[in-house]
Amino acid sequence: MTSNRAALDLDRLPALFPHGVARSTELVGLGLSGGRIAARCGPGGPWQHLDHGVIFLGDDPPGRLQRLQAALRVAGPGAVITGREALWLHGADVPPSGAIHLVVPANSRSRADGSVLVERTSRIPEALWRKGFPTAPAARAVVDACKRTASEKEVRALALANSVALSAIRAEVAEASPRGTVVLRRVLAEVDRGVRSAGTRIVTELIRRAGLPTPKWTVRLTTSDDVHLGIVDAWWGDVGLAWDADVHRPWAPRDQASASARVARLTARGVVALHTEPARIRDDTAAVIAELRGAYRAAADRPRPKVVAHLD
Repeated sequence: MTSNRAALDLDRLPALFPHGVARSTELVGLGLSGGRIAARCGPGGPWQHLDHGVIFLGDDPPGRLQRLQAALRVAGPGAVITGREALWLHGADVPPSGAIHLVVPANSRSRADGSVLVERTSRIPEALWRKGFPTAPAARAVVDACKRTASEKEVRALALANSVALSAIRAEVAEASPRGTVVLRRVLAEVDRGVRSAGTRIVTELIRRAGLPTPKWTVRLTTSDDVHLGIVDAWWGDVGLAWDADVHRPWAPRDQASASARVARLTARGVVALHTEPARIRDDTAAVIAELRGAYRAAADRPRPKVVAHLD
């Protein structure tokens, strides 16, 4: 009992708990009575109720970290912070808005009110520890934040202004339920159209500098009996030259093995096929121009391949 009275008198009691947030049951375990806890949380008392059964052991207004800790205490074991608060924990300048969003395994208890949203999911993310908190990966946090944001302007800011790779966001959206992601998918589609437009301008200028005729863009090539060979970025049908640069999809360029297999498949049908990594167009422009000229000359010196071009 002496040690319990000493614990009651210690100003350093908050240091026993992360961010000074404790469950009332933990305080009872230290020897405090329910009445004593209630008195210390009353008017003028040094502690505050943050949620049912969750106490902030301080009299200053609770900050963001205290509220996050309280939300985790409410959600219980296995909870992972996602949405806006997770982005903030990752270092993004995202102001709080609405309920703190946590995800828990599907067999856990859910909750939804004005302060905390605890969502059950079969896709529980592997937690990354940020500032001492279990935090969803940034791409998952973006998608979950956008699912609860109605404004397209805010969705665009969340998706594009937080240094999260668009490729990771796209991959996360592909795995997510369509519910709540309509606006985000629309924003990503607009980005894609902008990227394709910019990519077309870049390669059009490069082809002009190479002195080559204008090709057909985004062409599906097949054999004469309709065996699919591939969709290429640029196609010079008069000579049978195909060029891929992944300029229209820099967020997901083909890996080397896939690009090599594609070139080999086209080459086997008599097509002169060239693949250029997008970064080389920017960093090694002169060499890419020379390669295009050489490929065009090589194609012009060969019989025109027996392939069919479809403008998709």
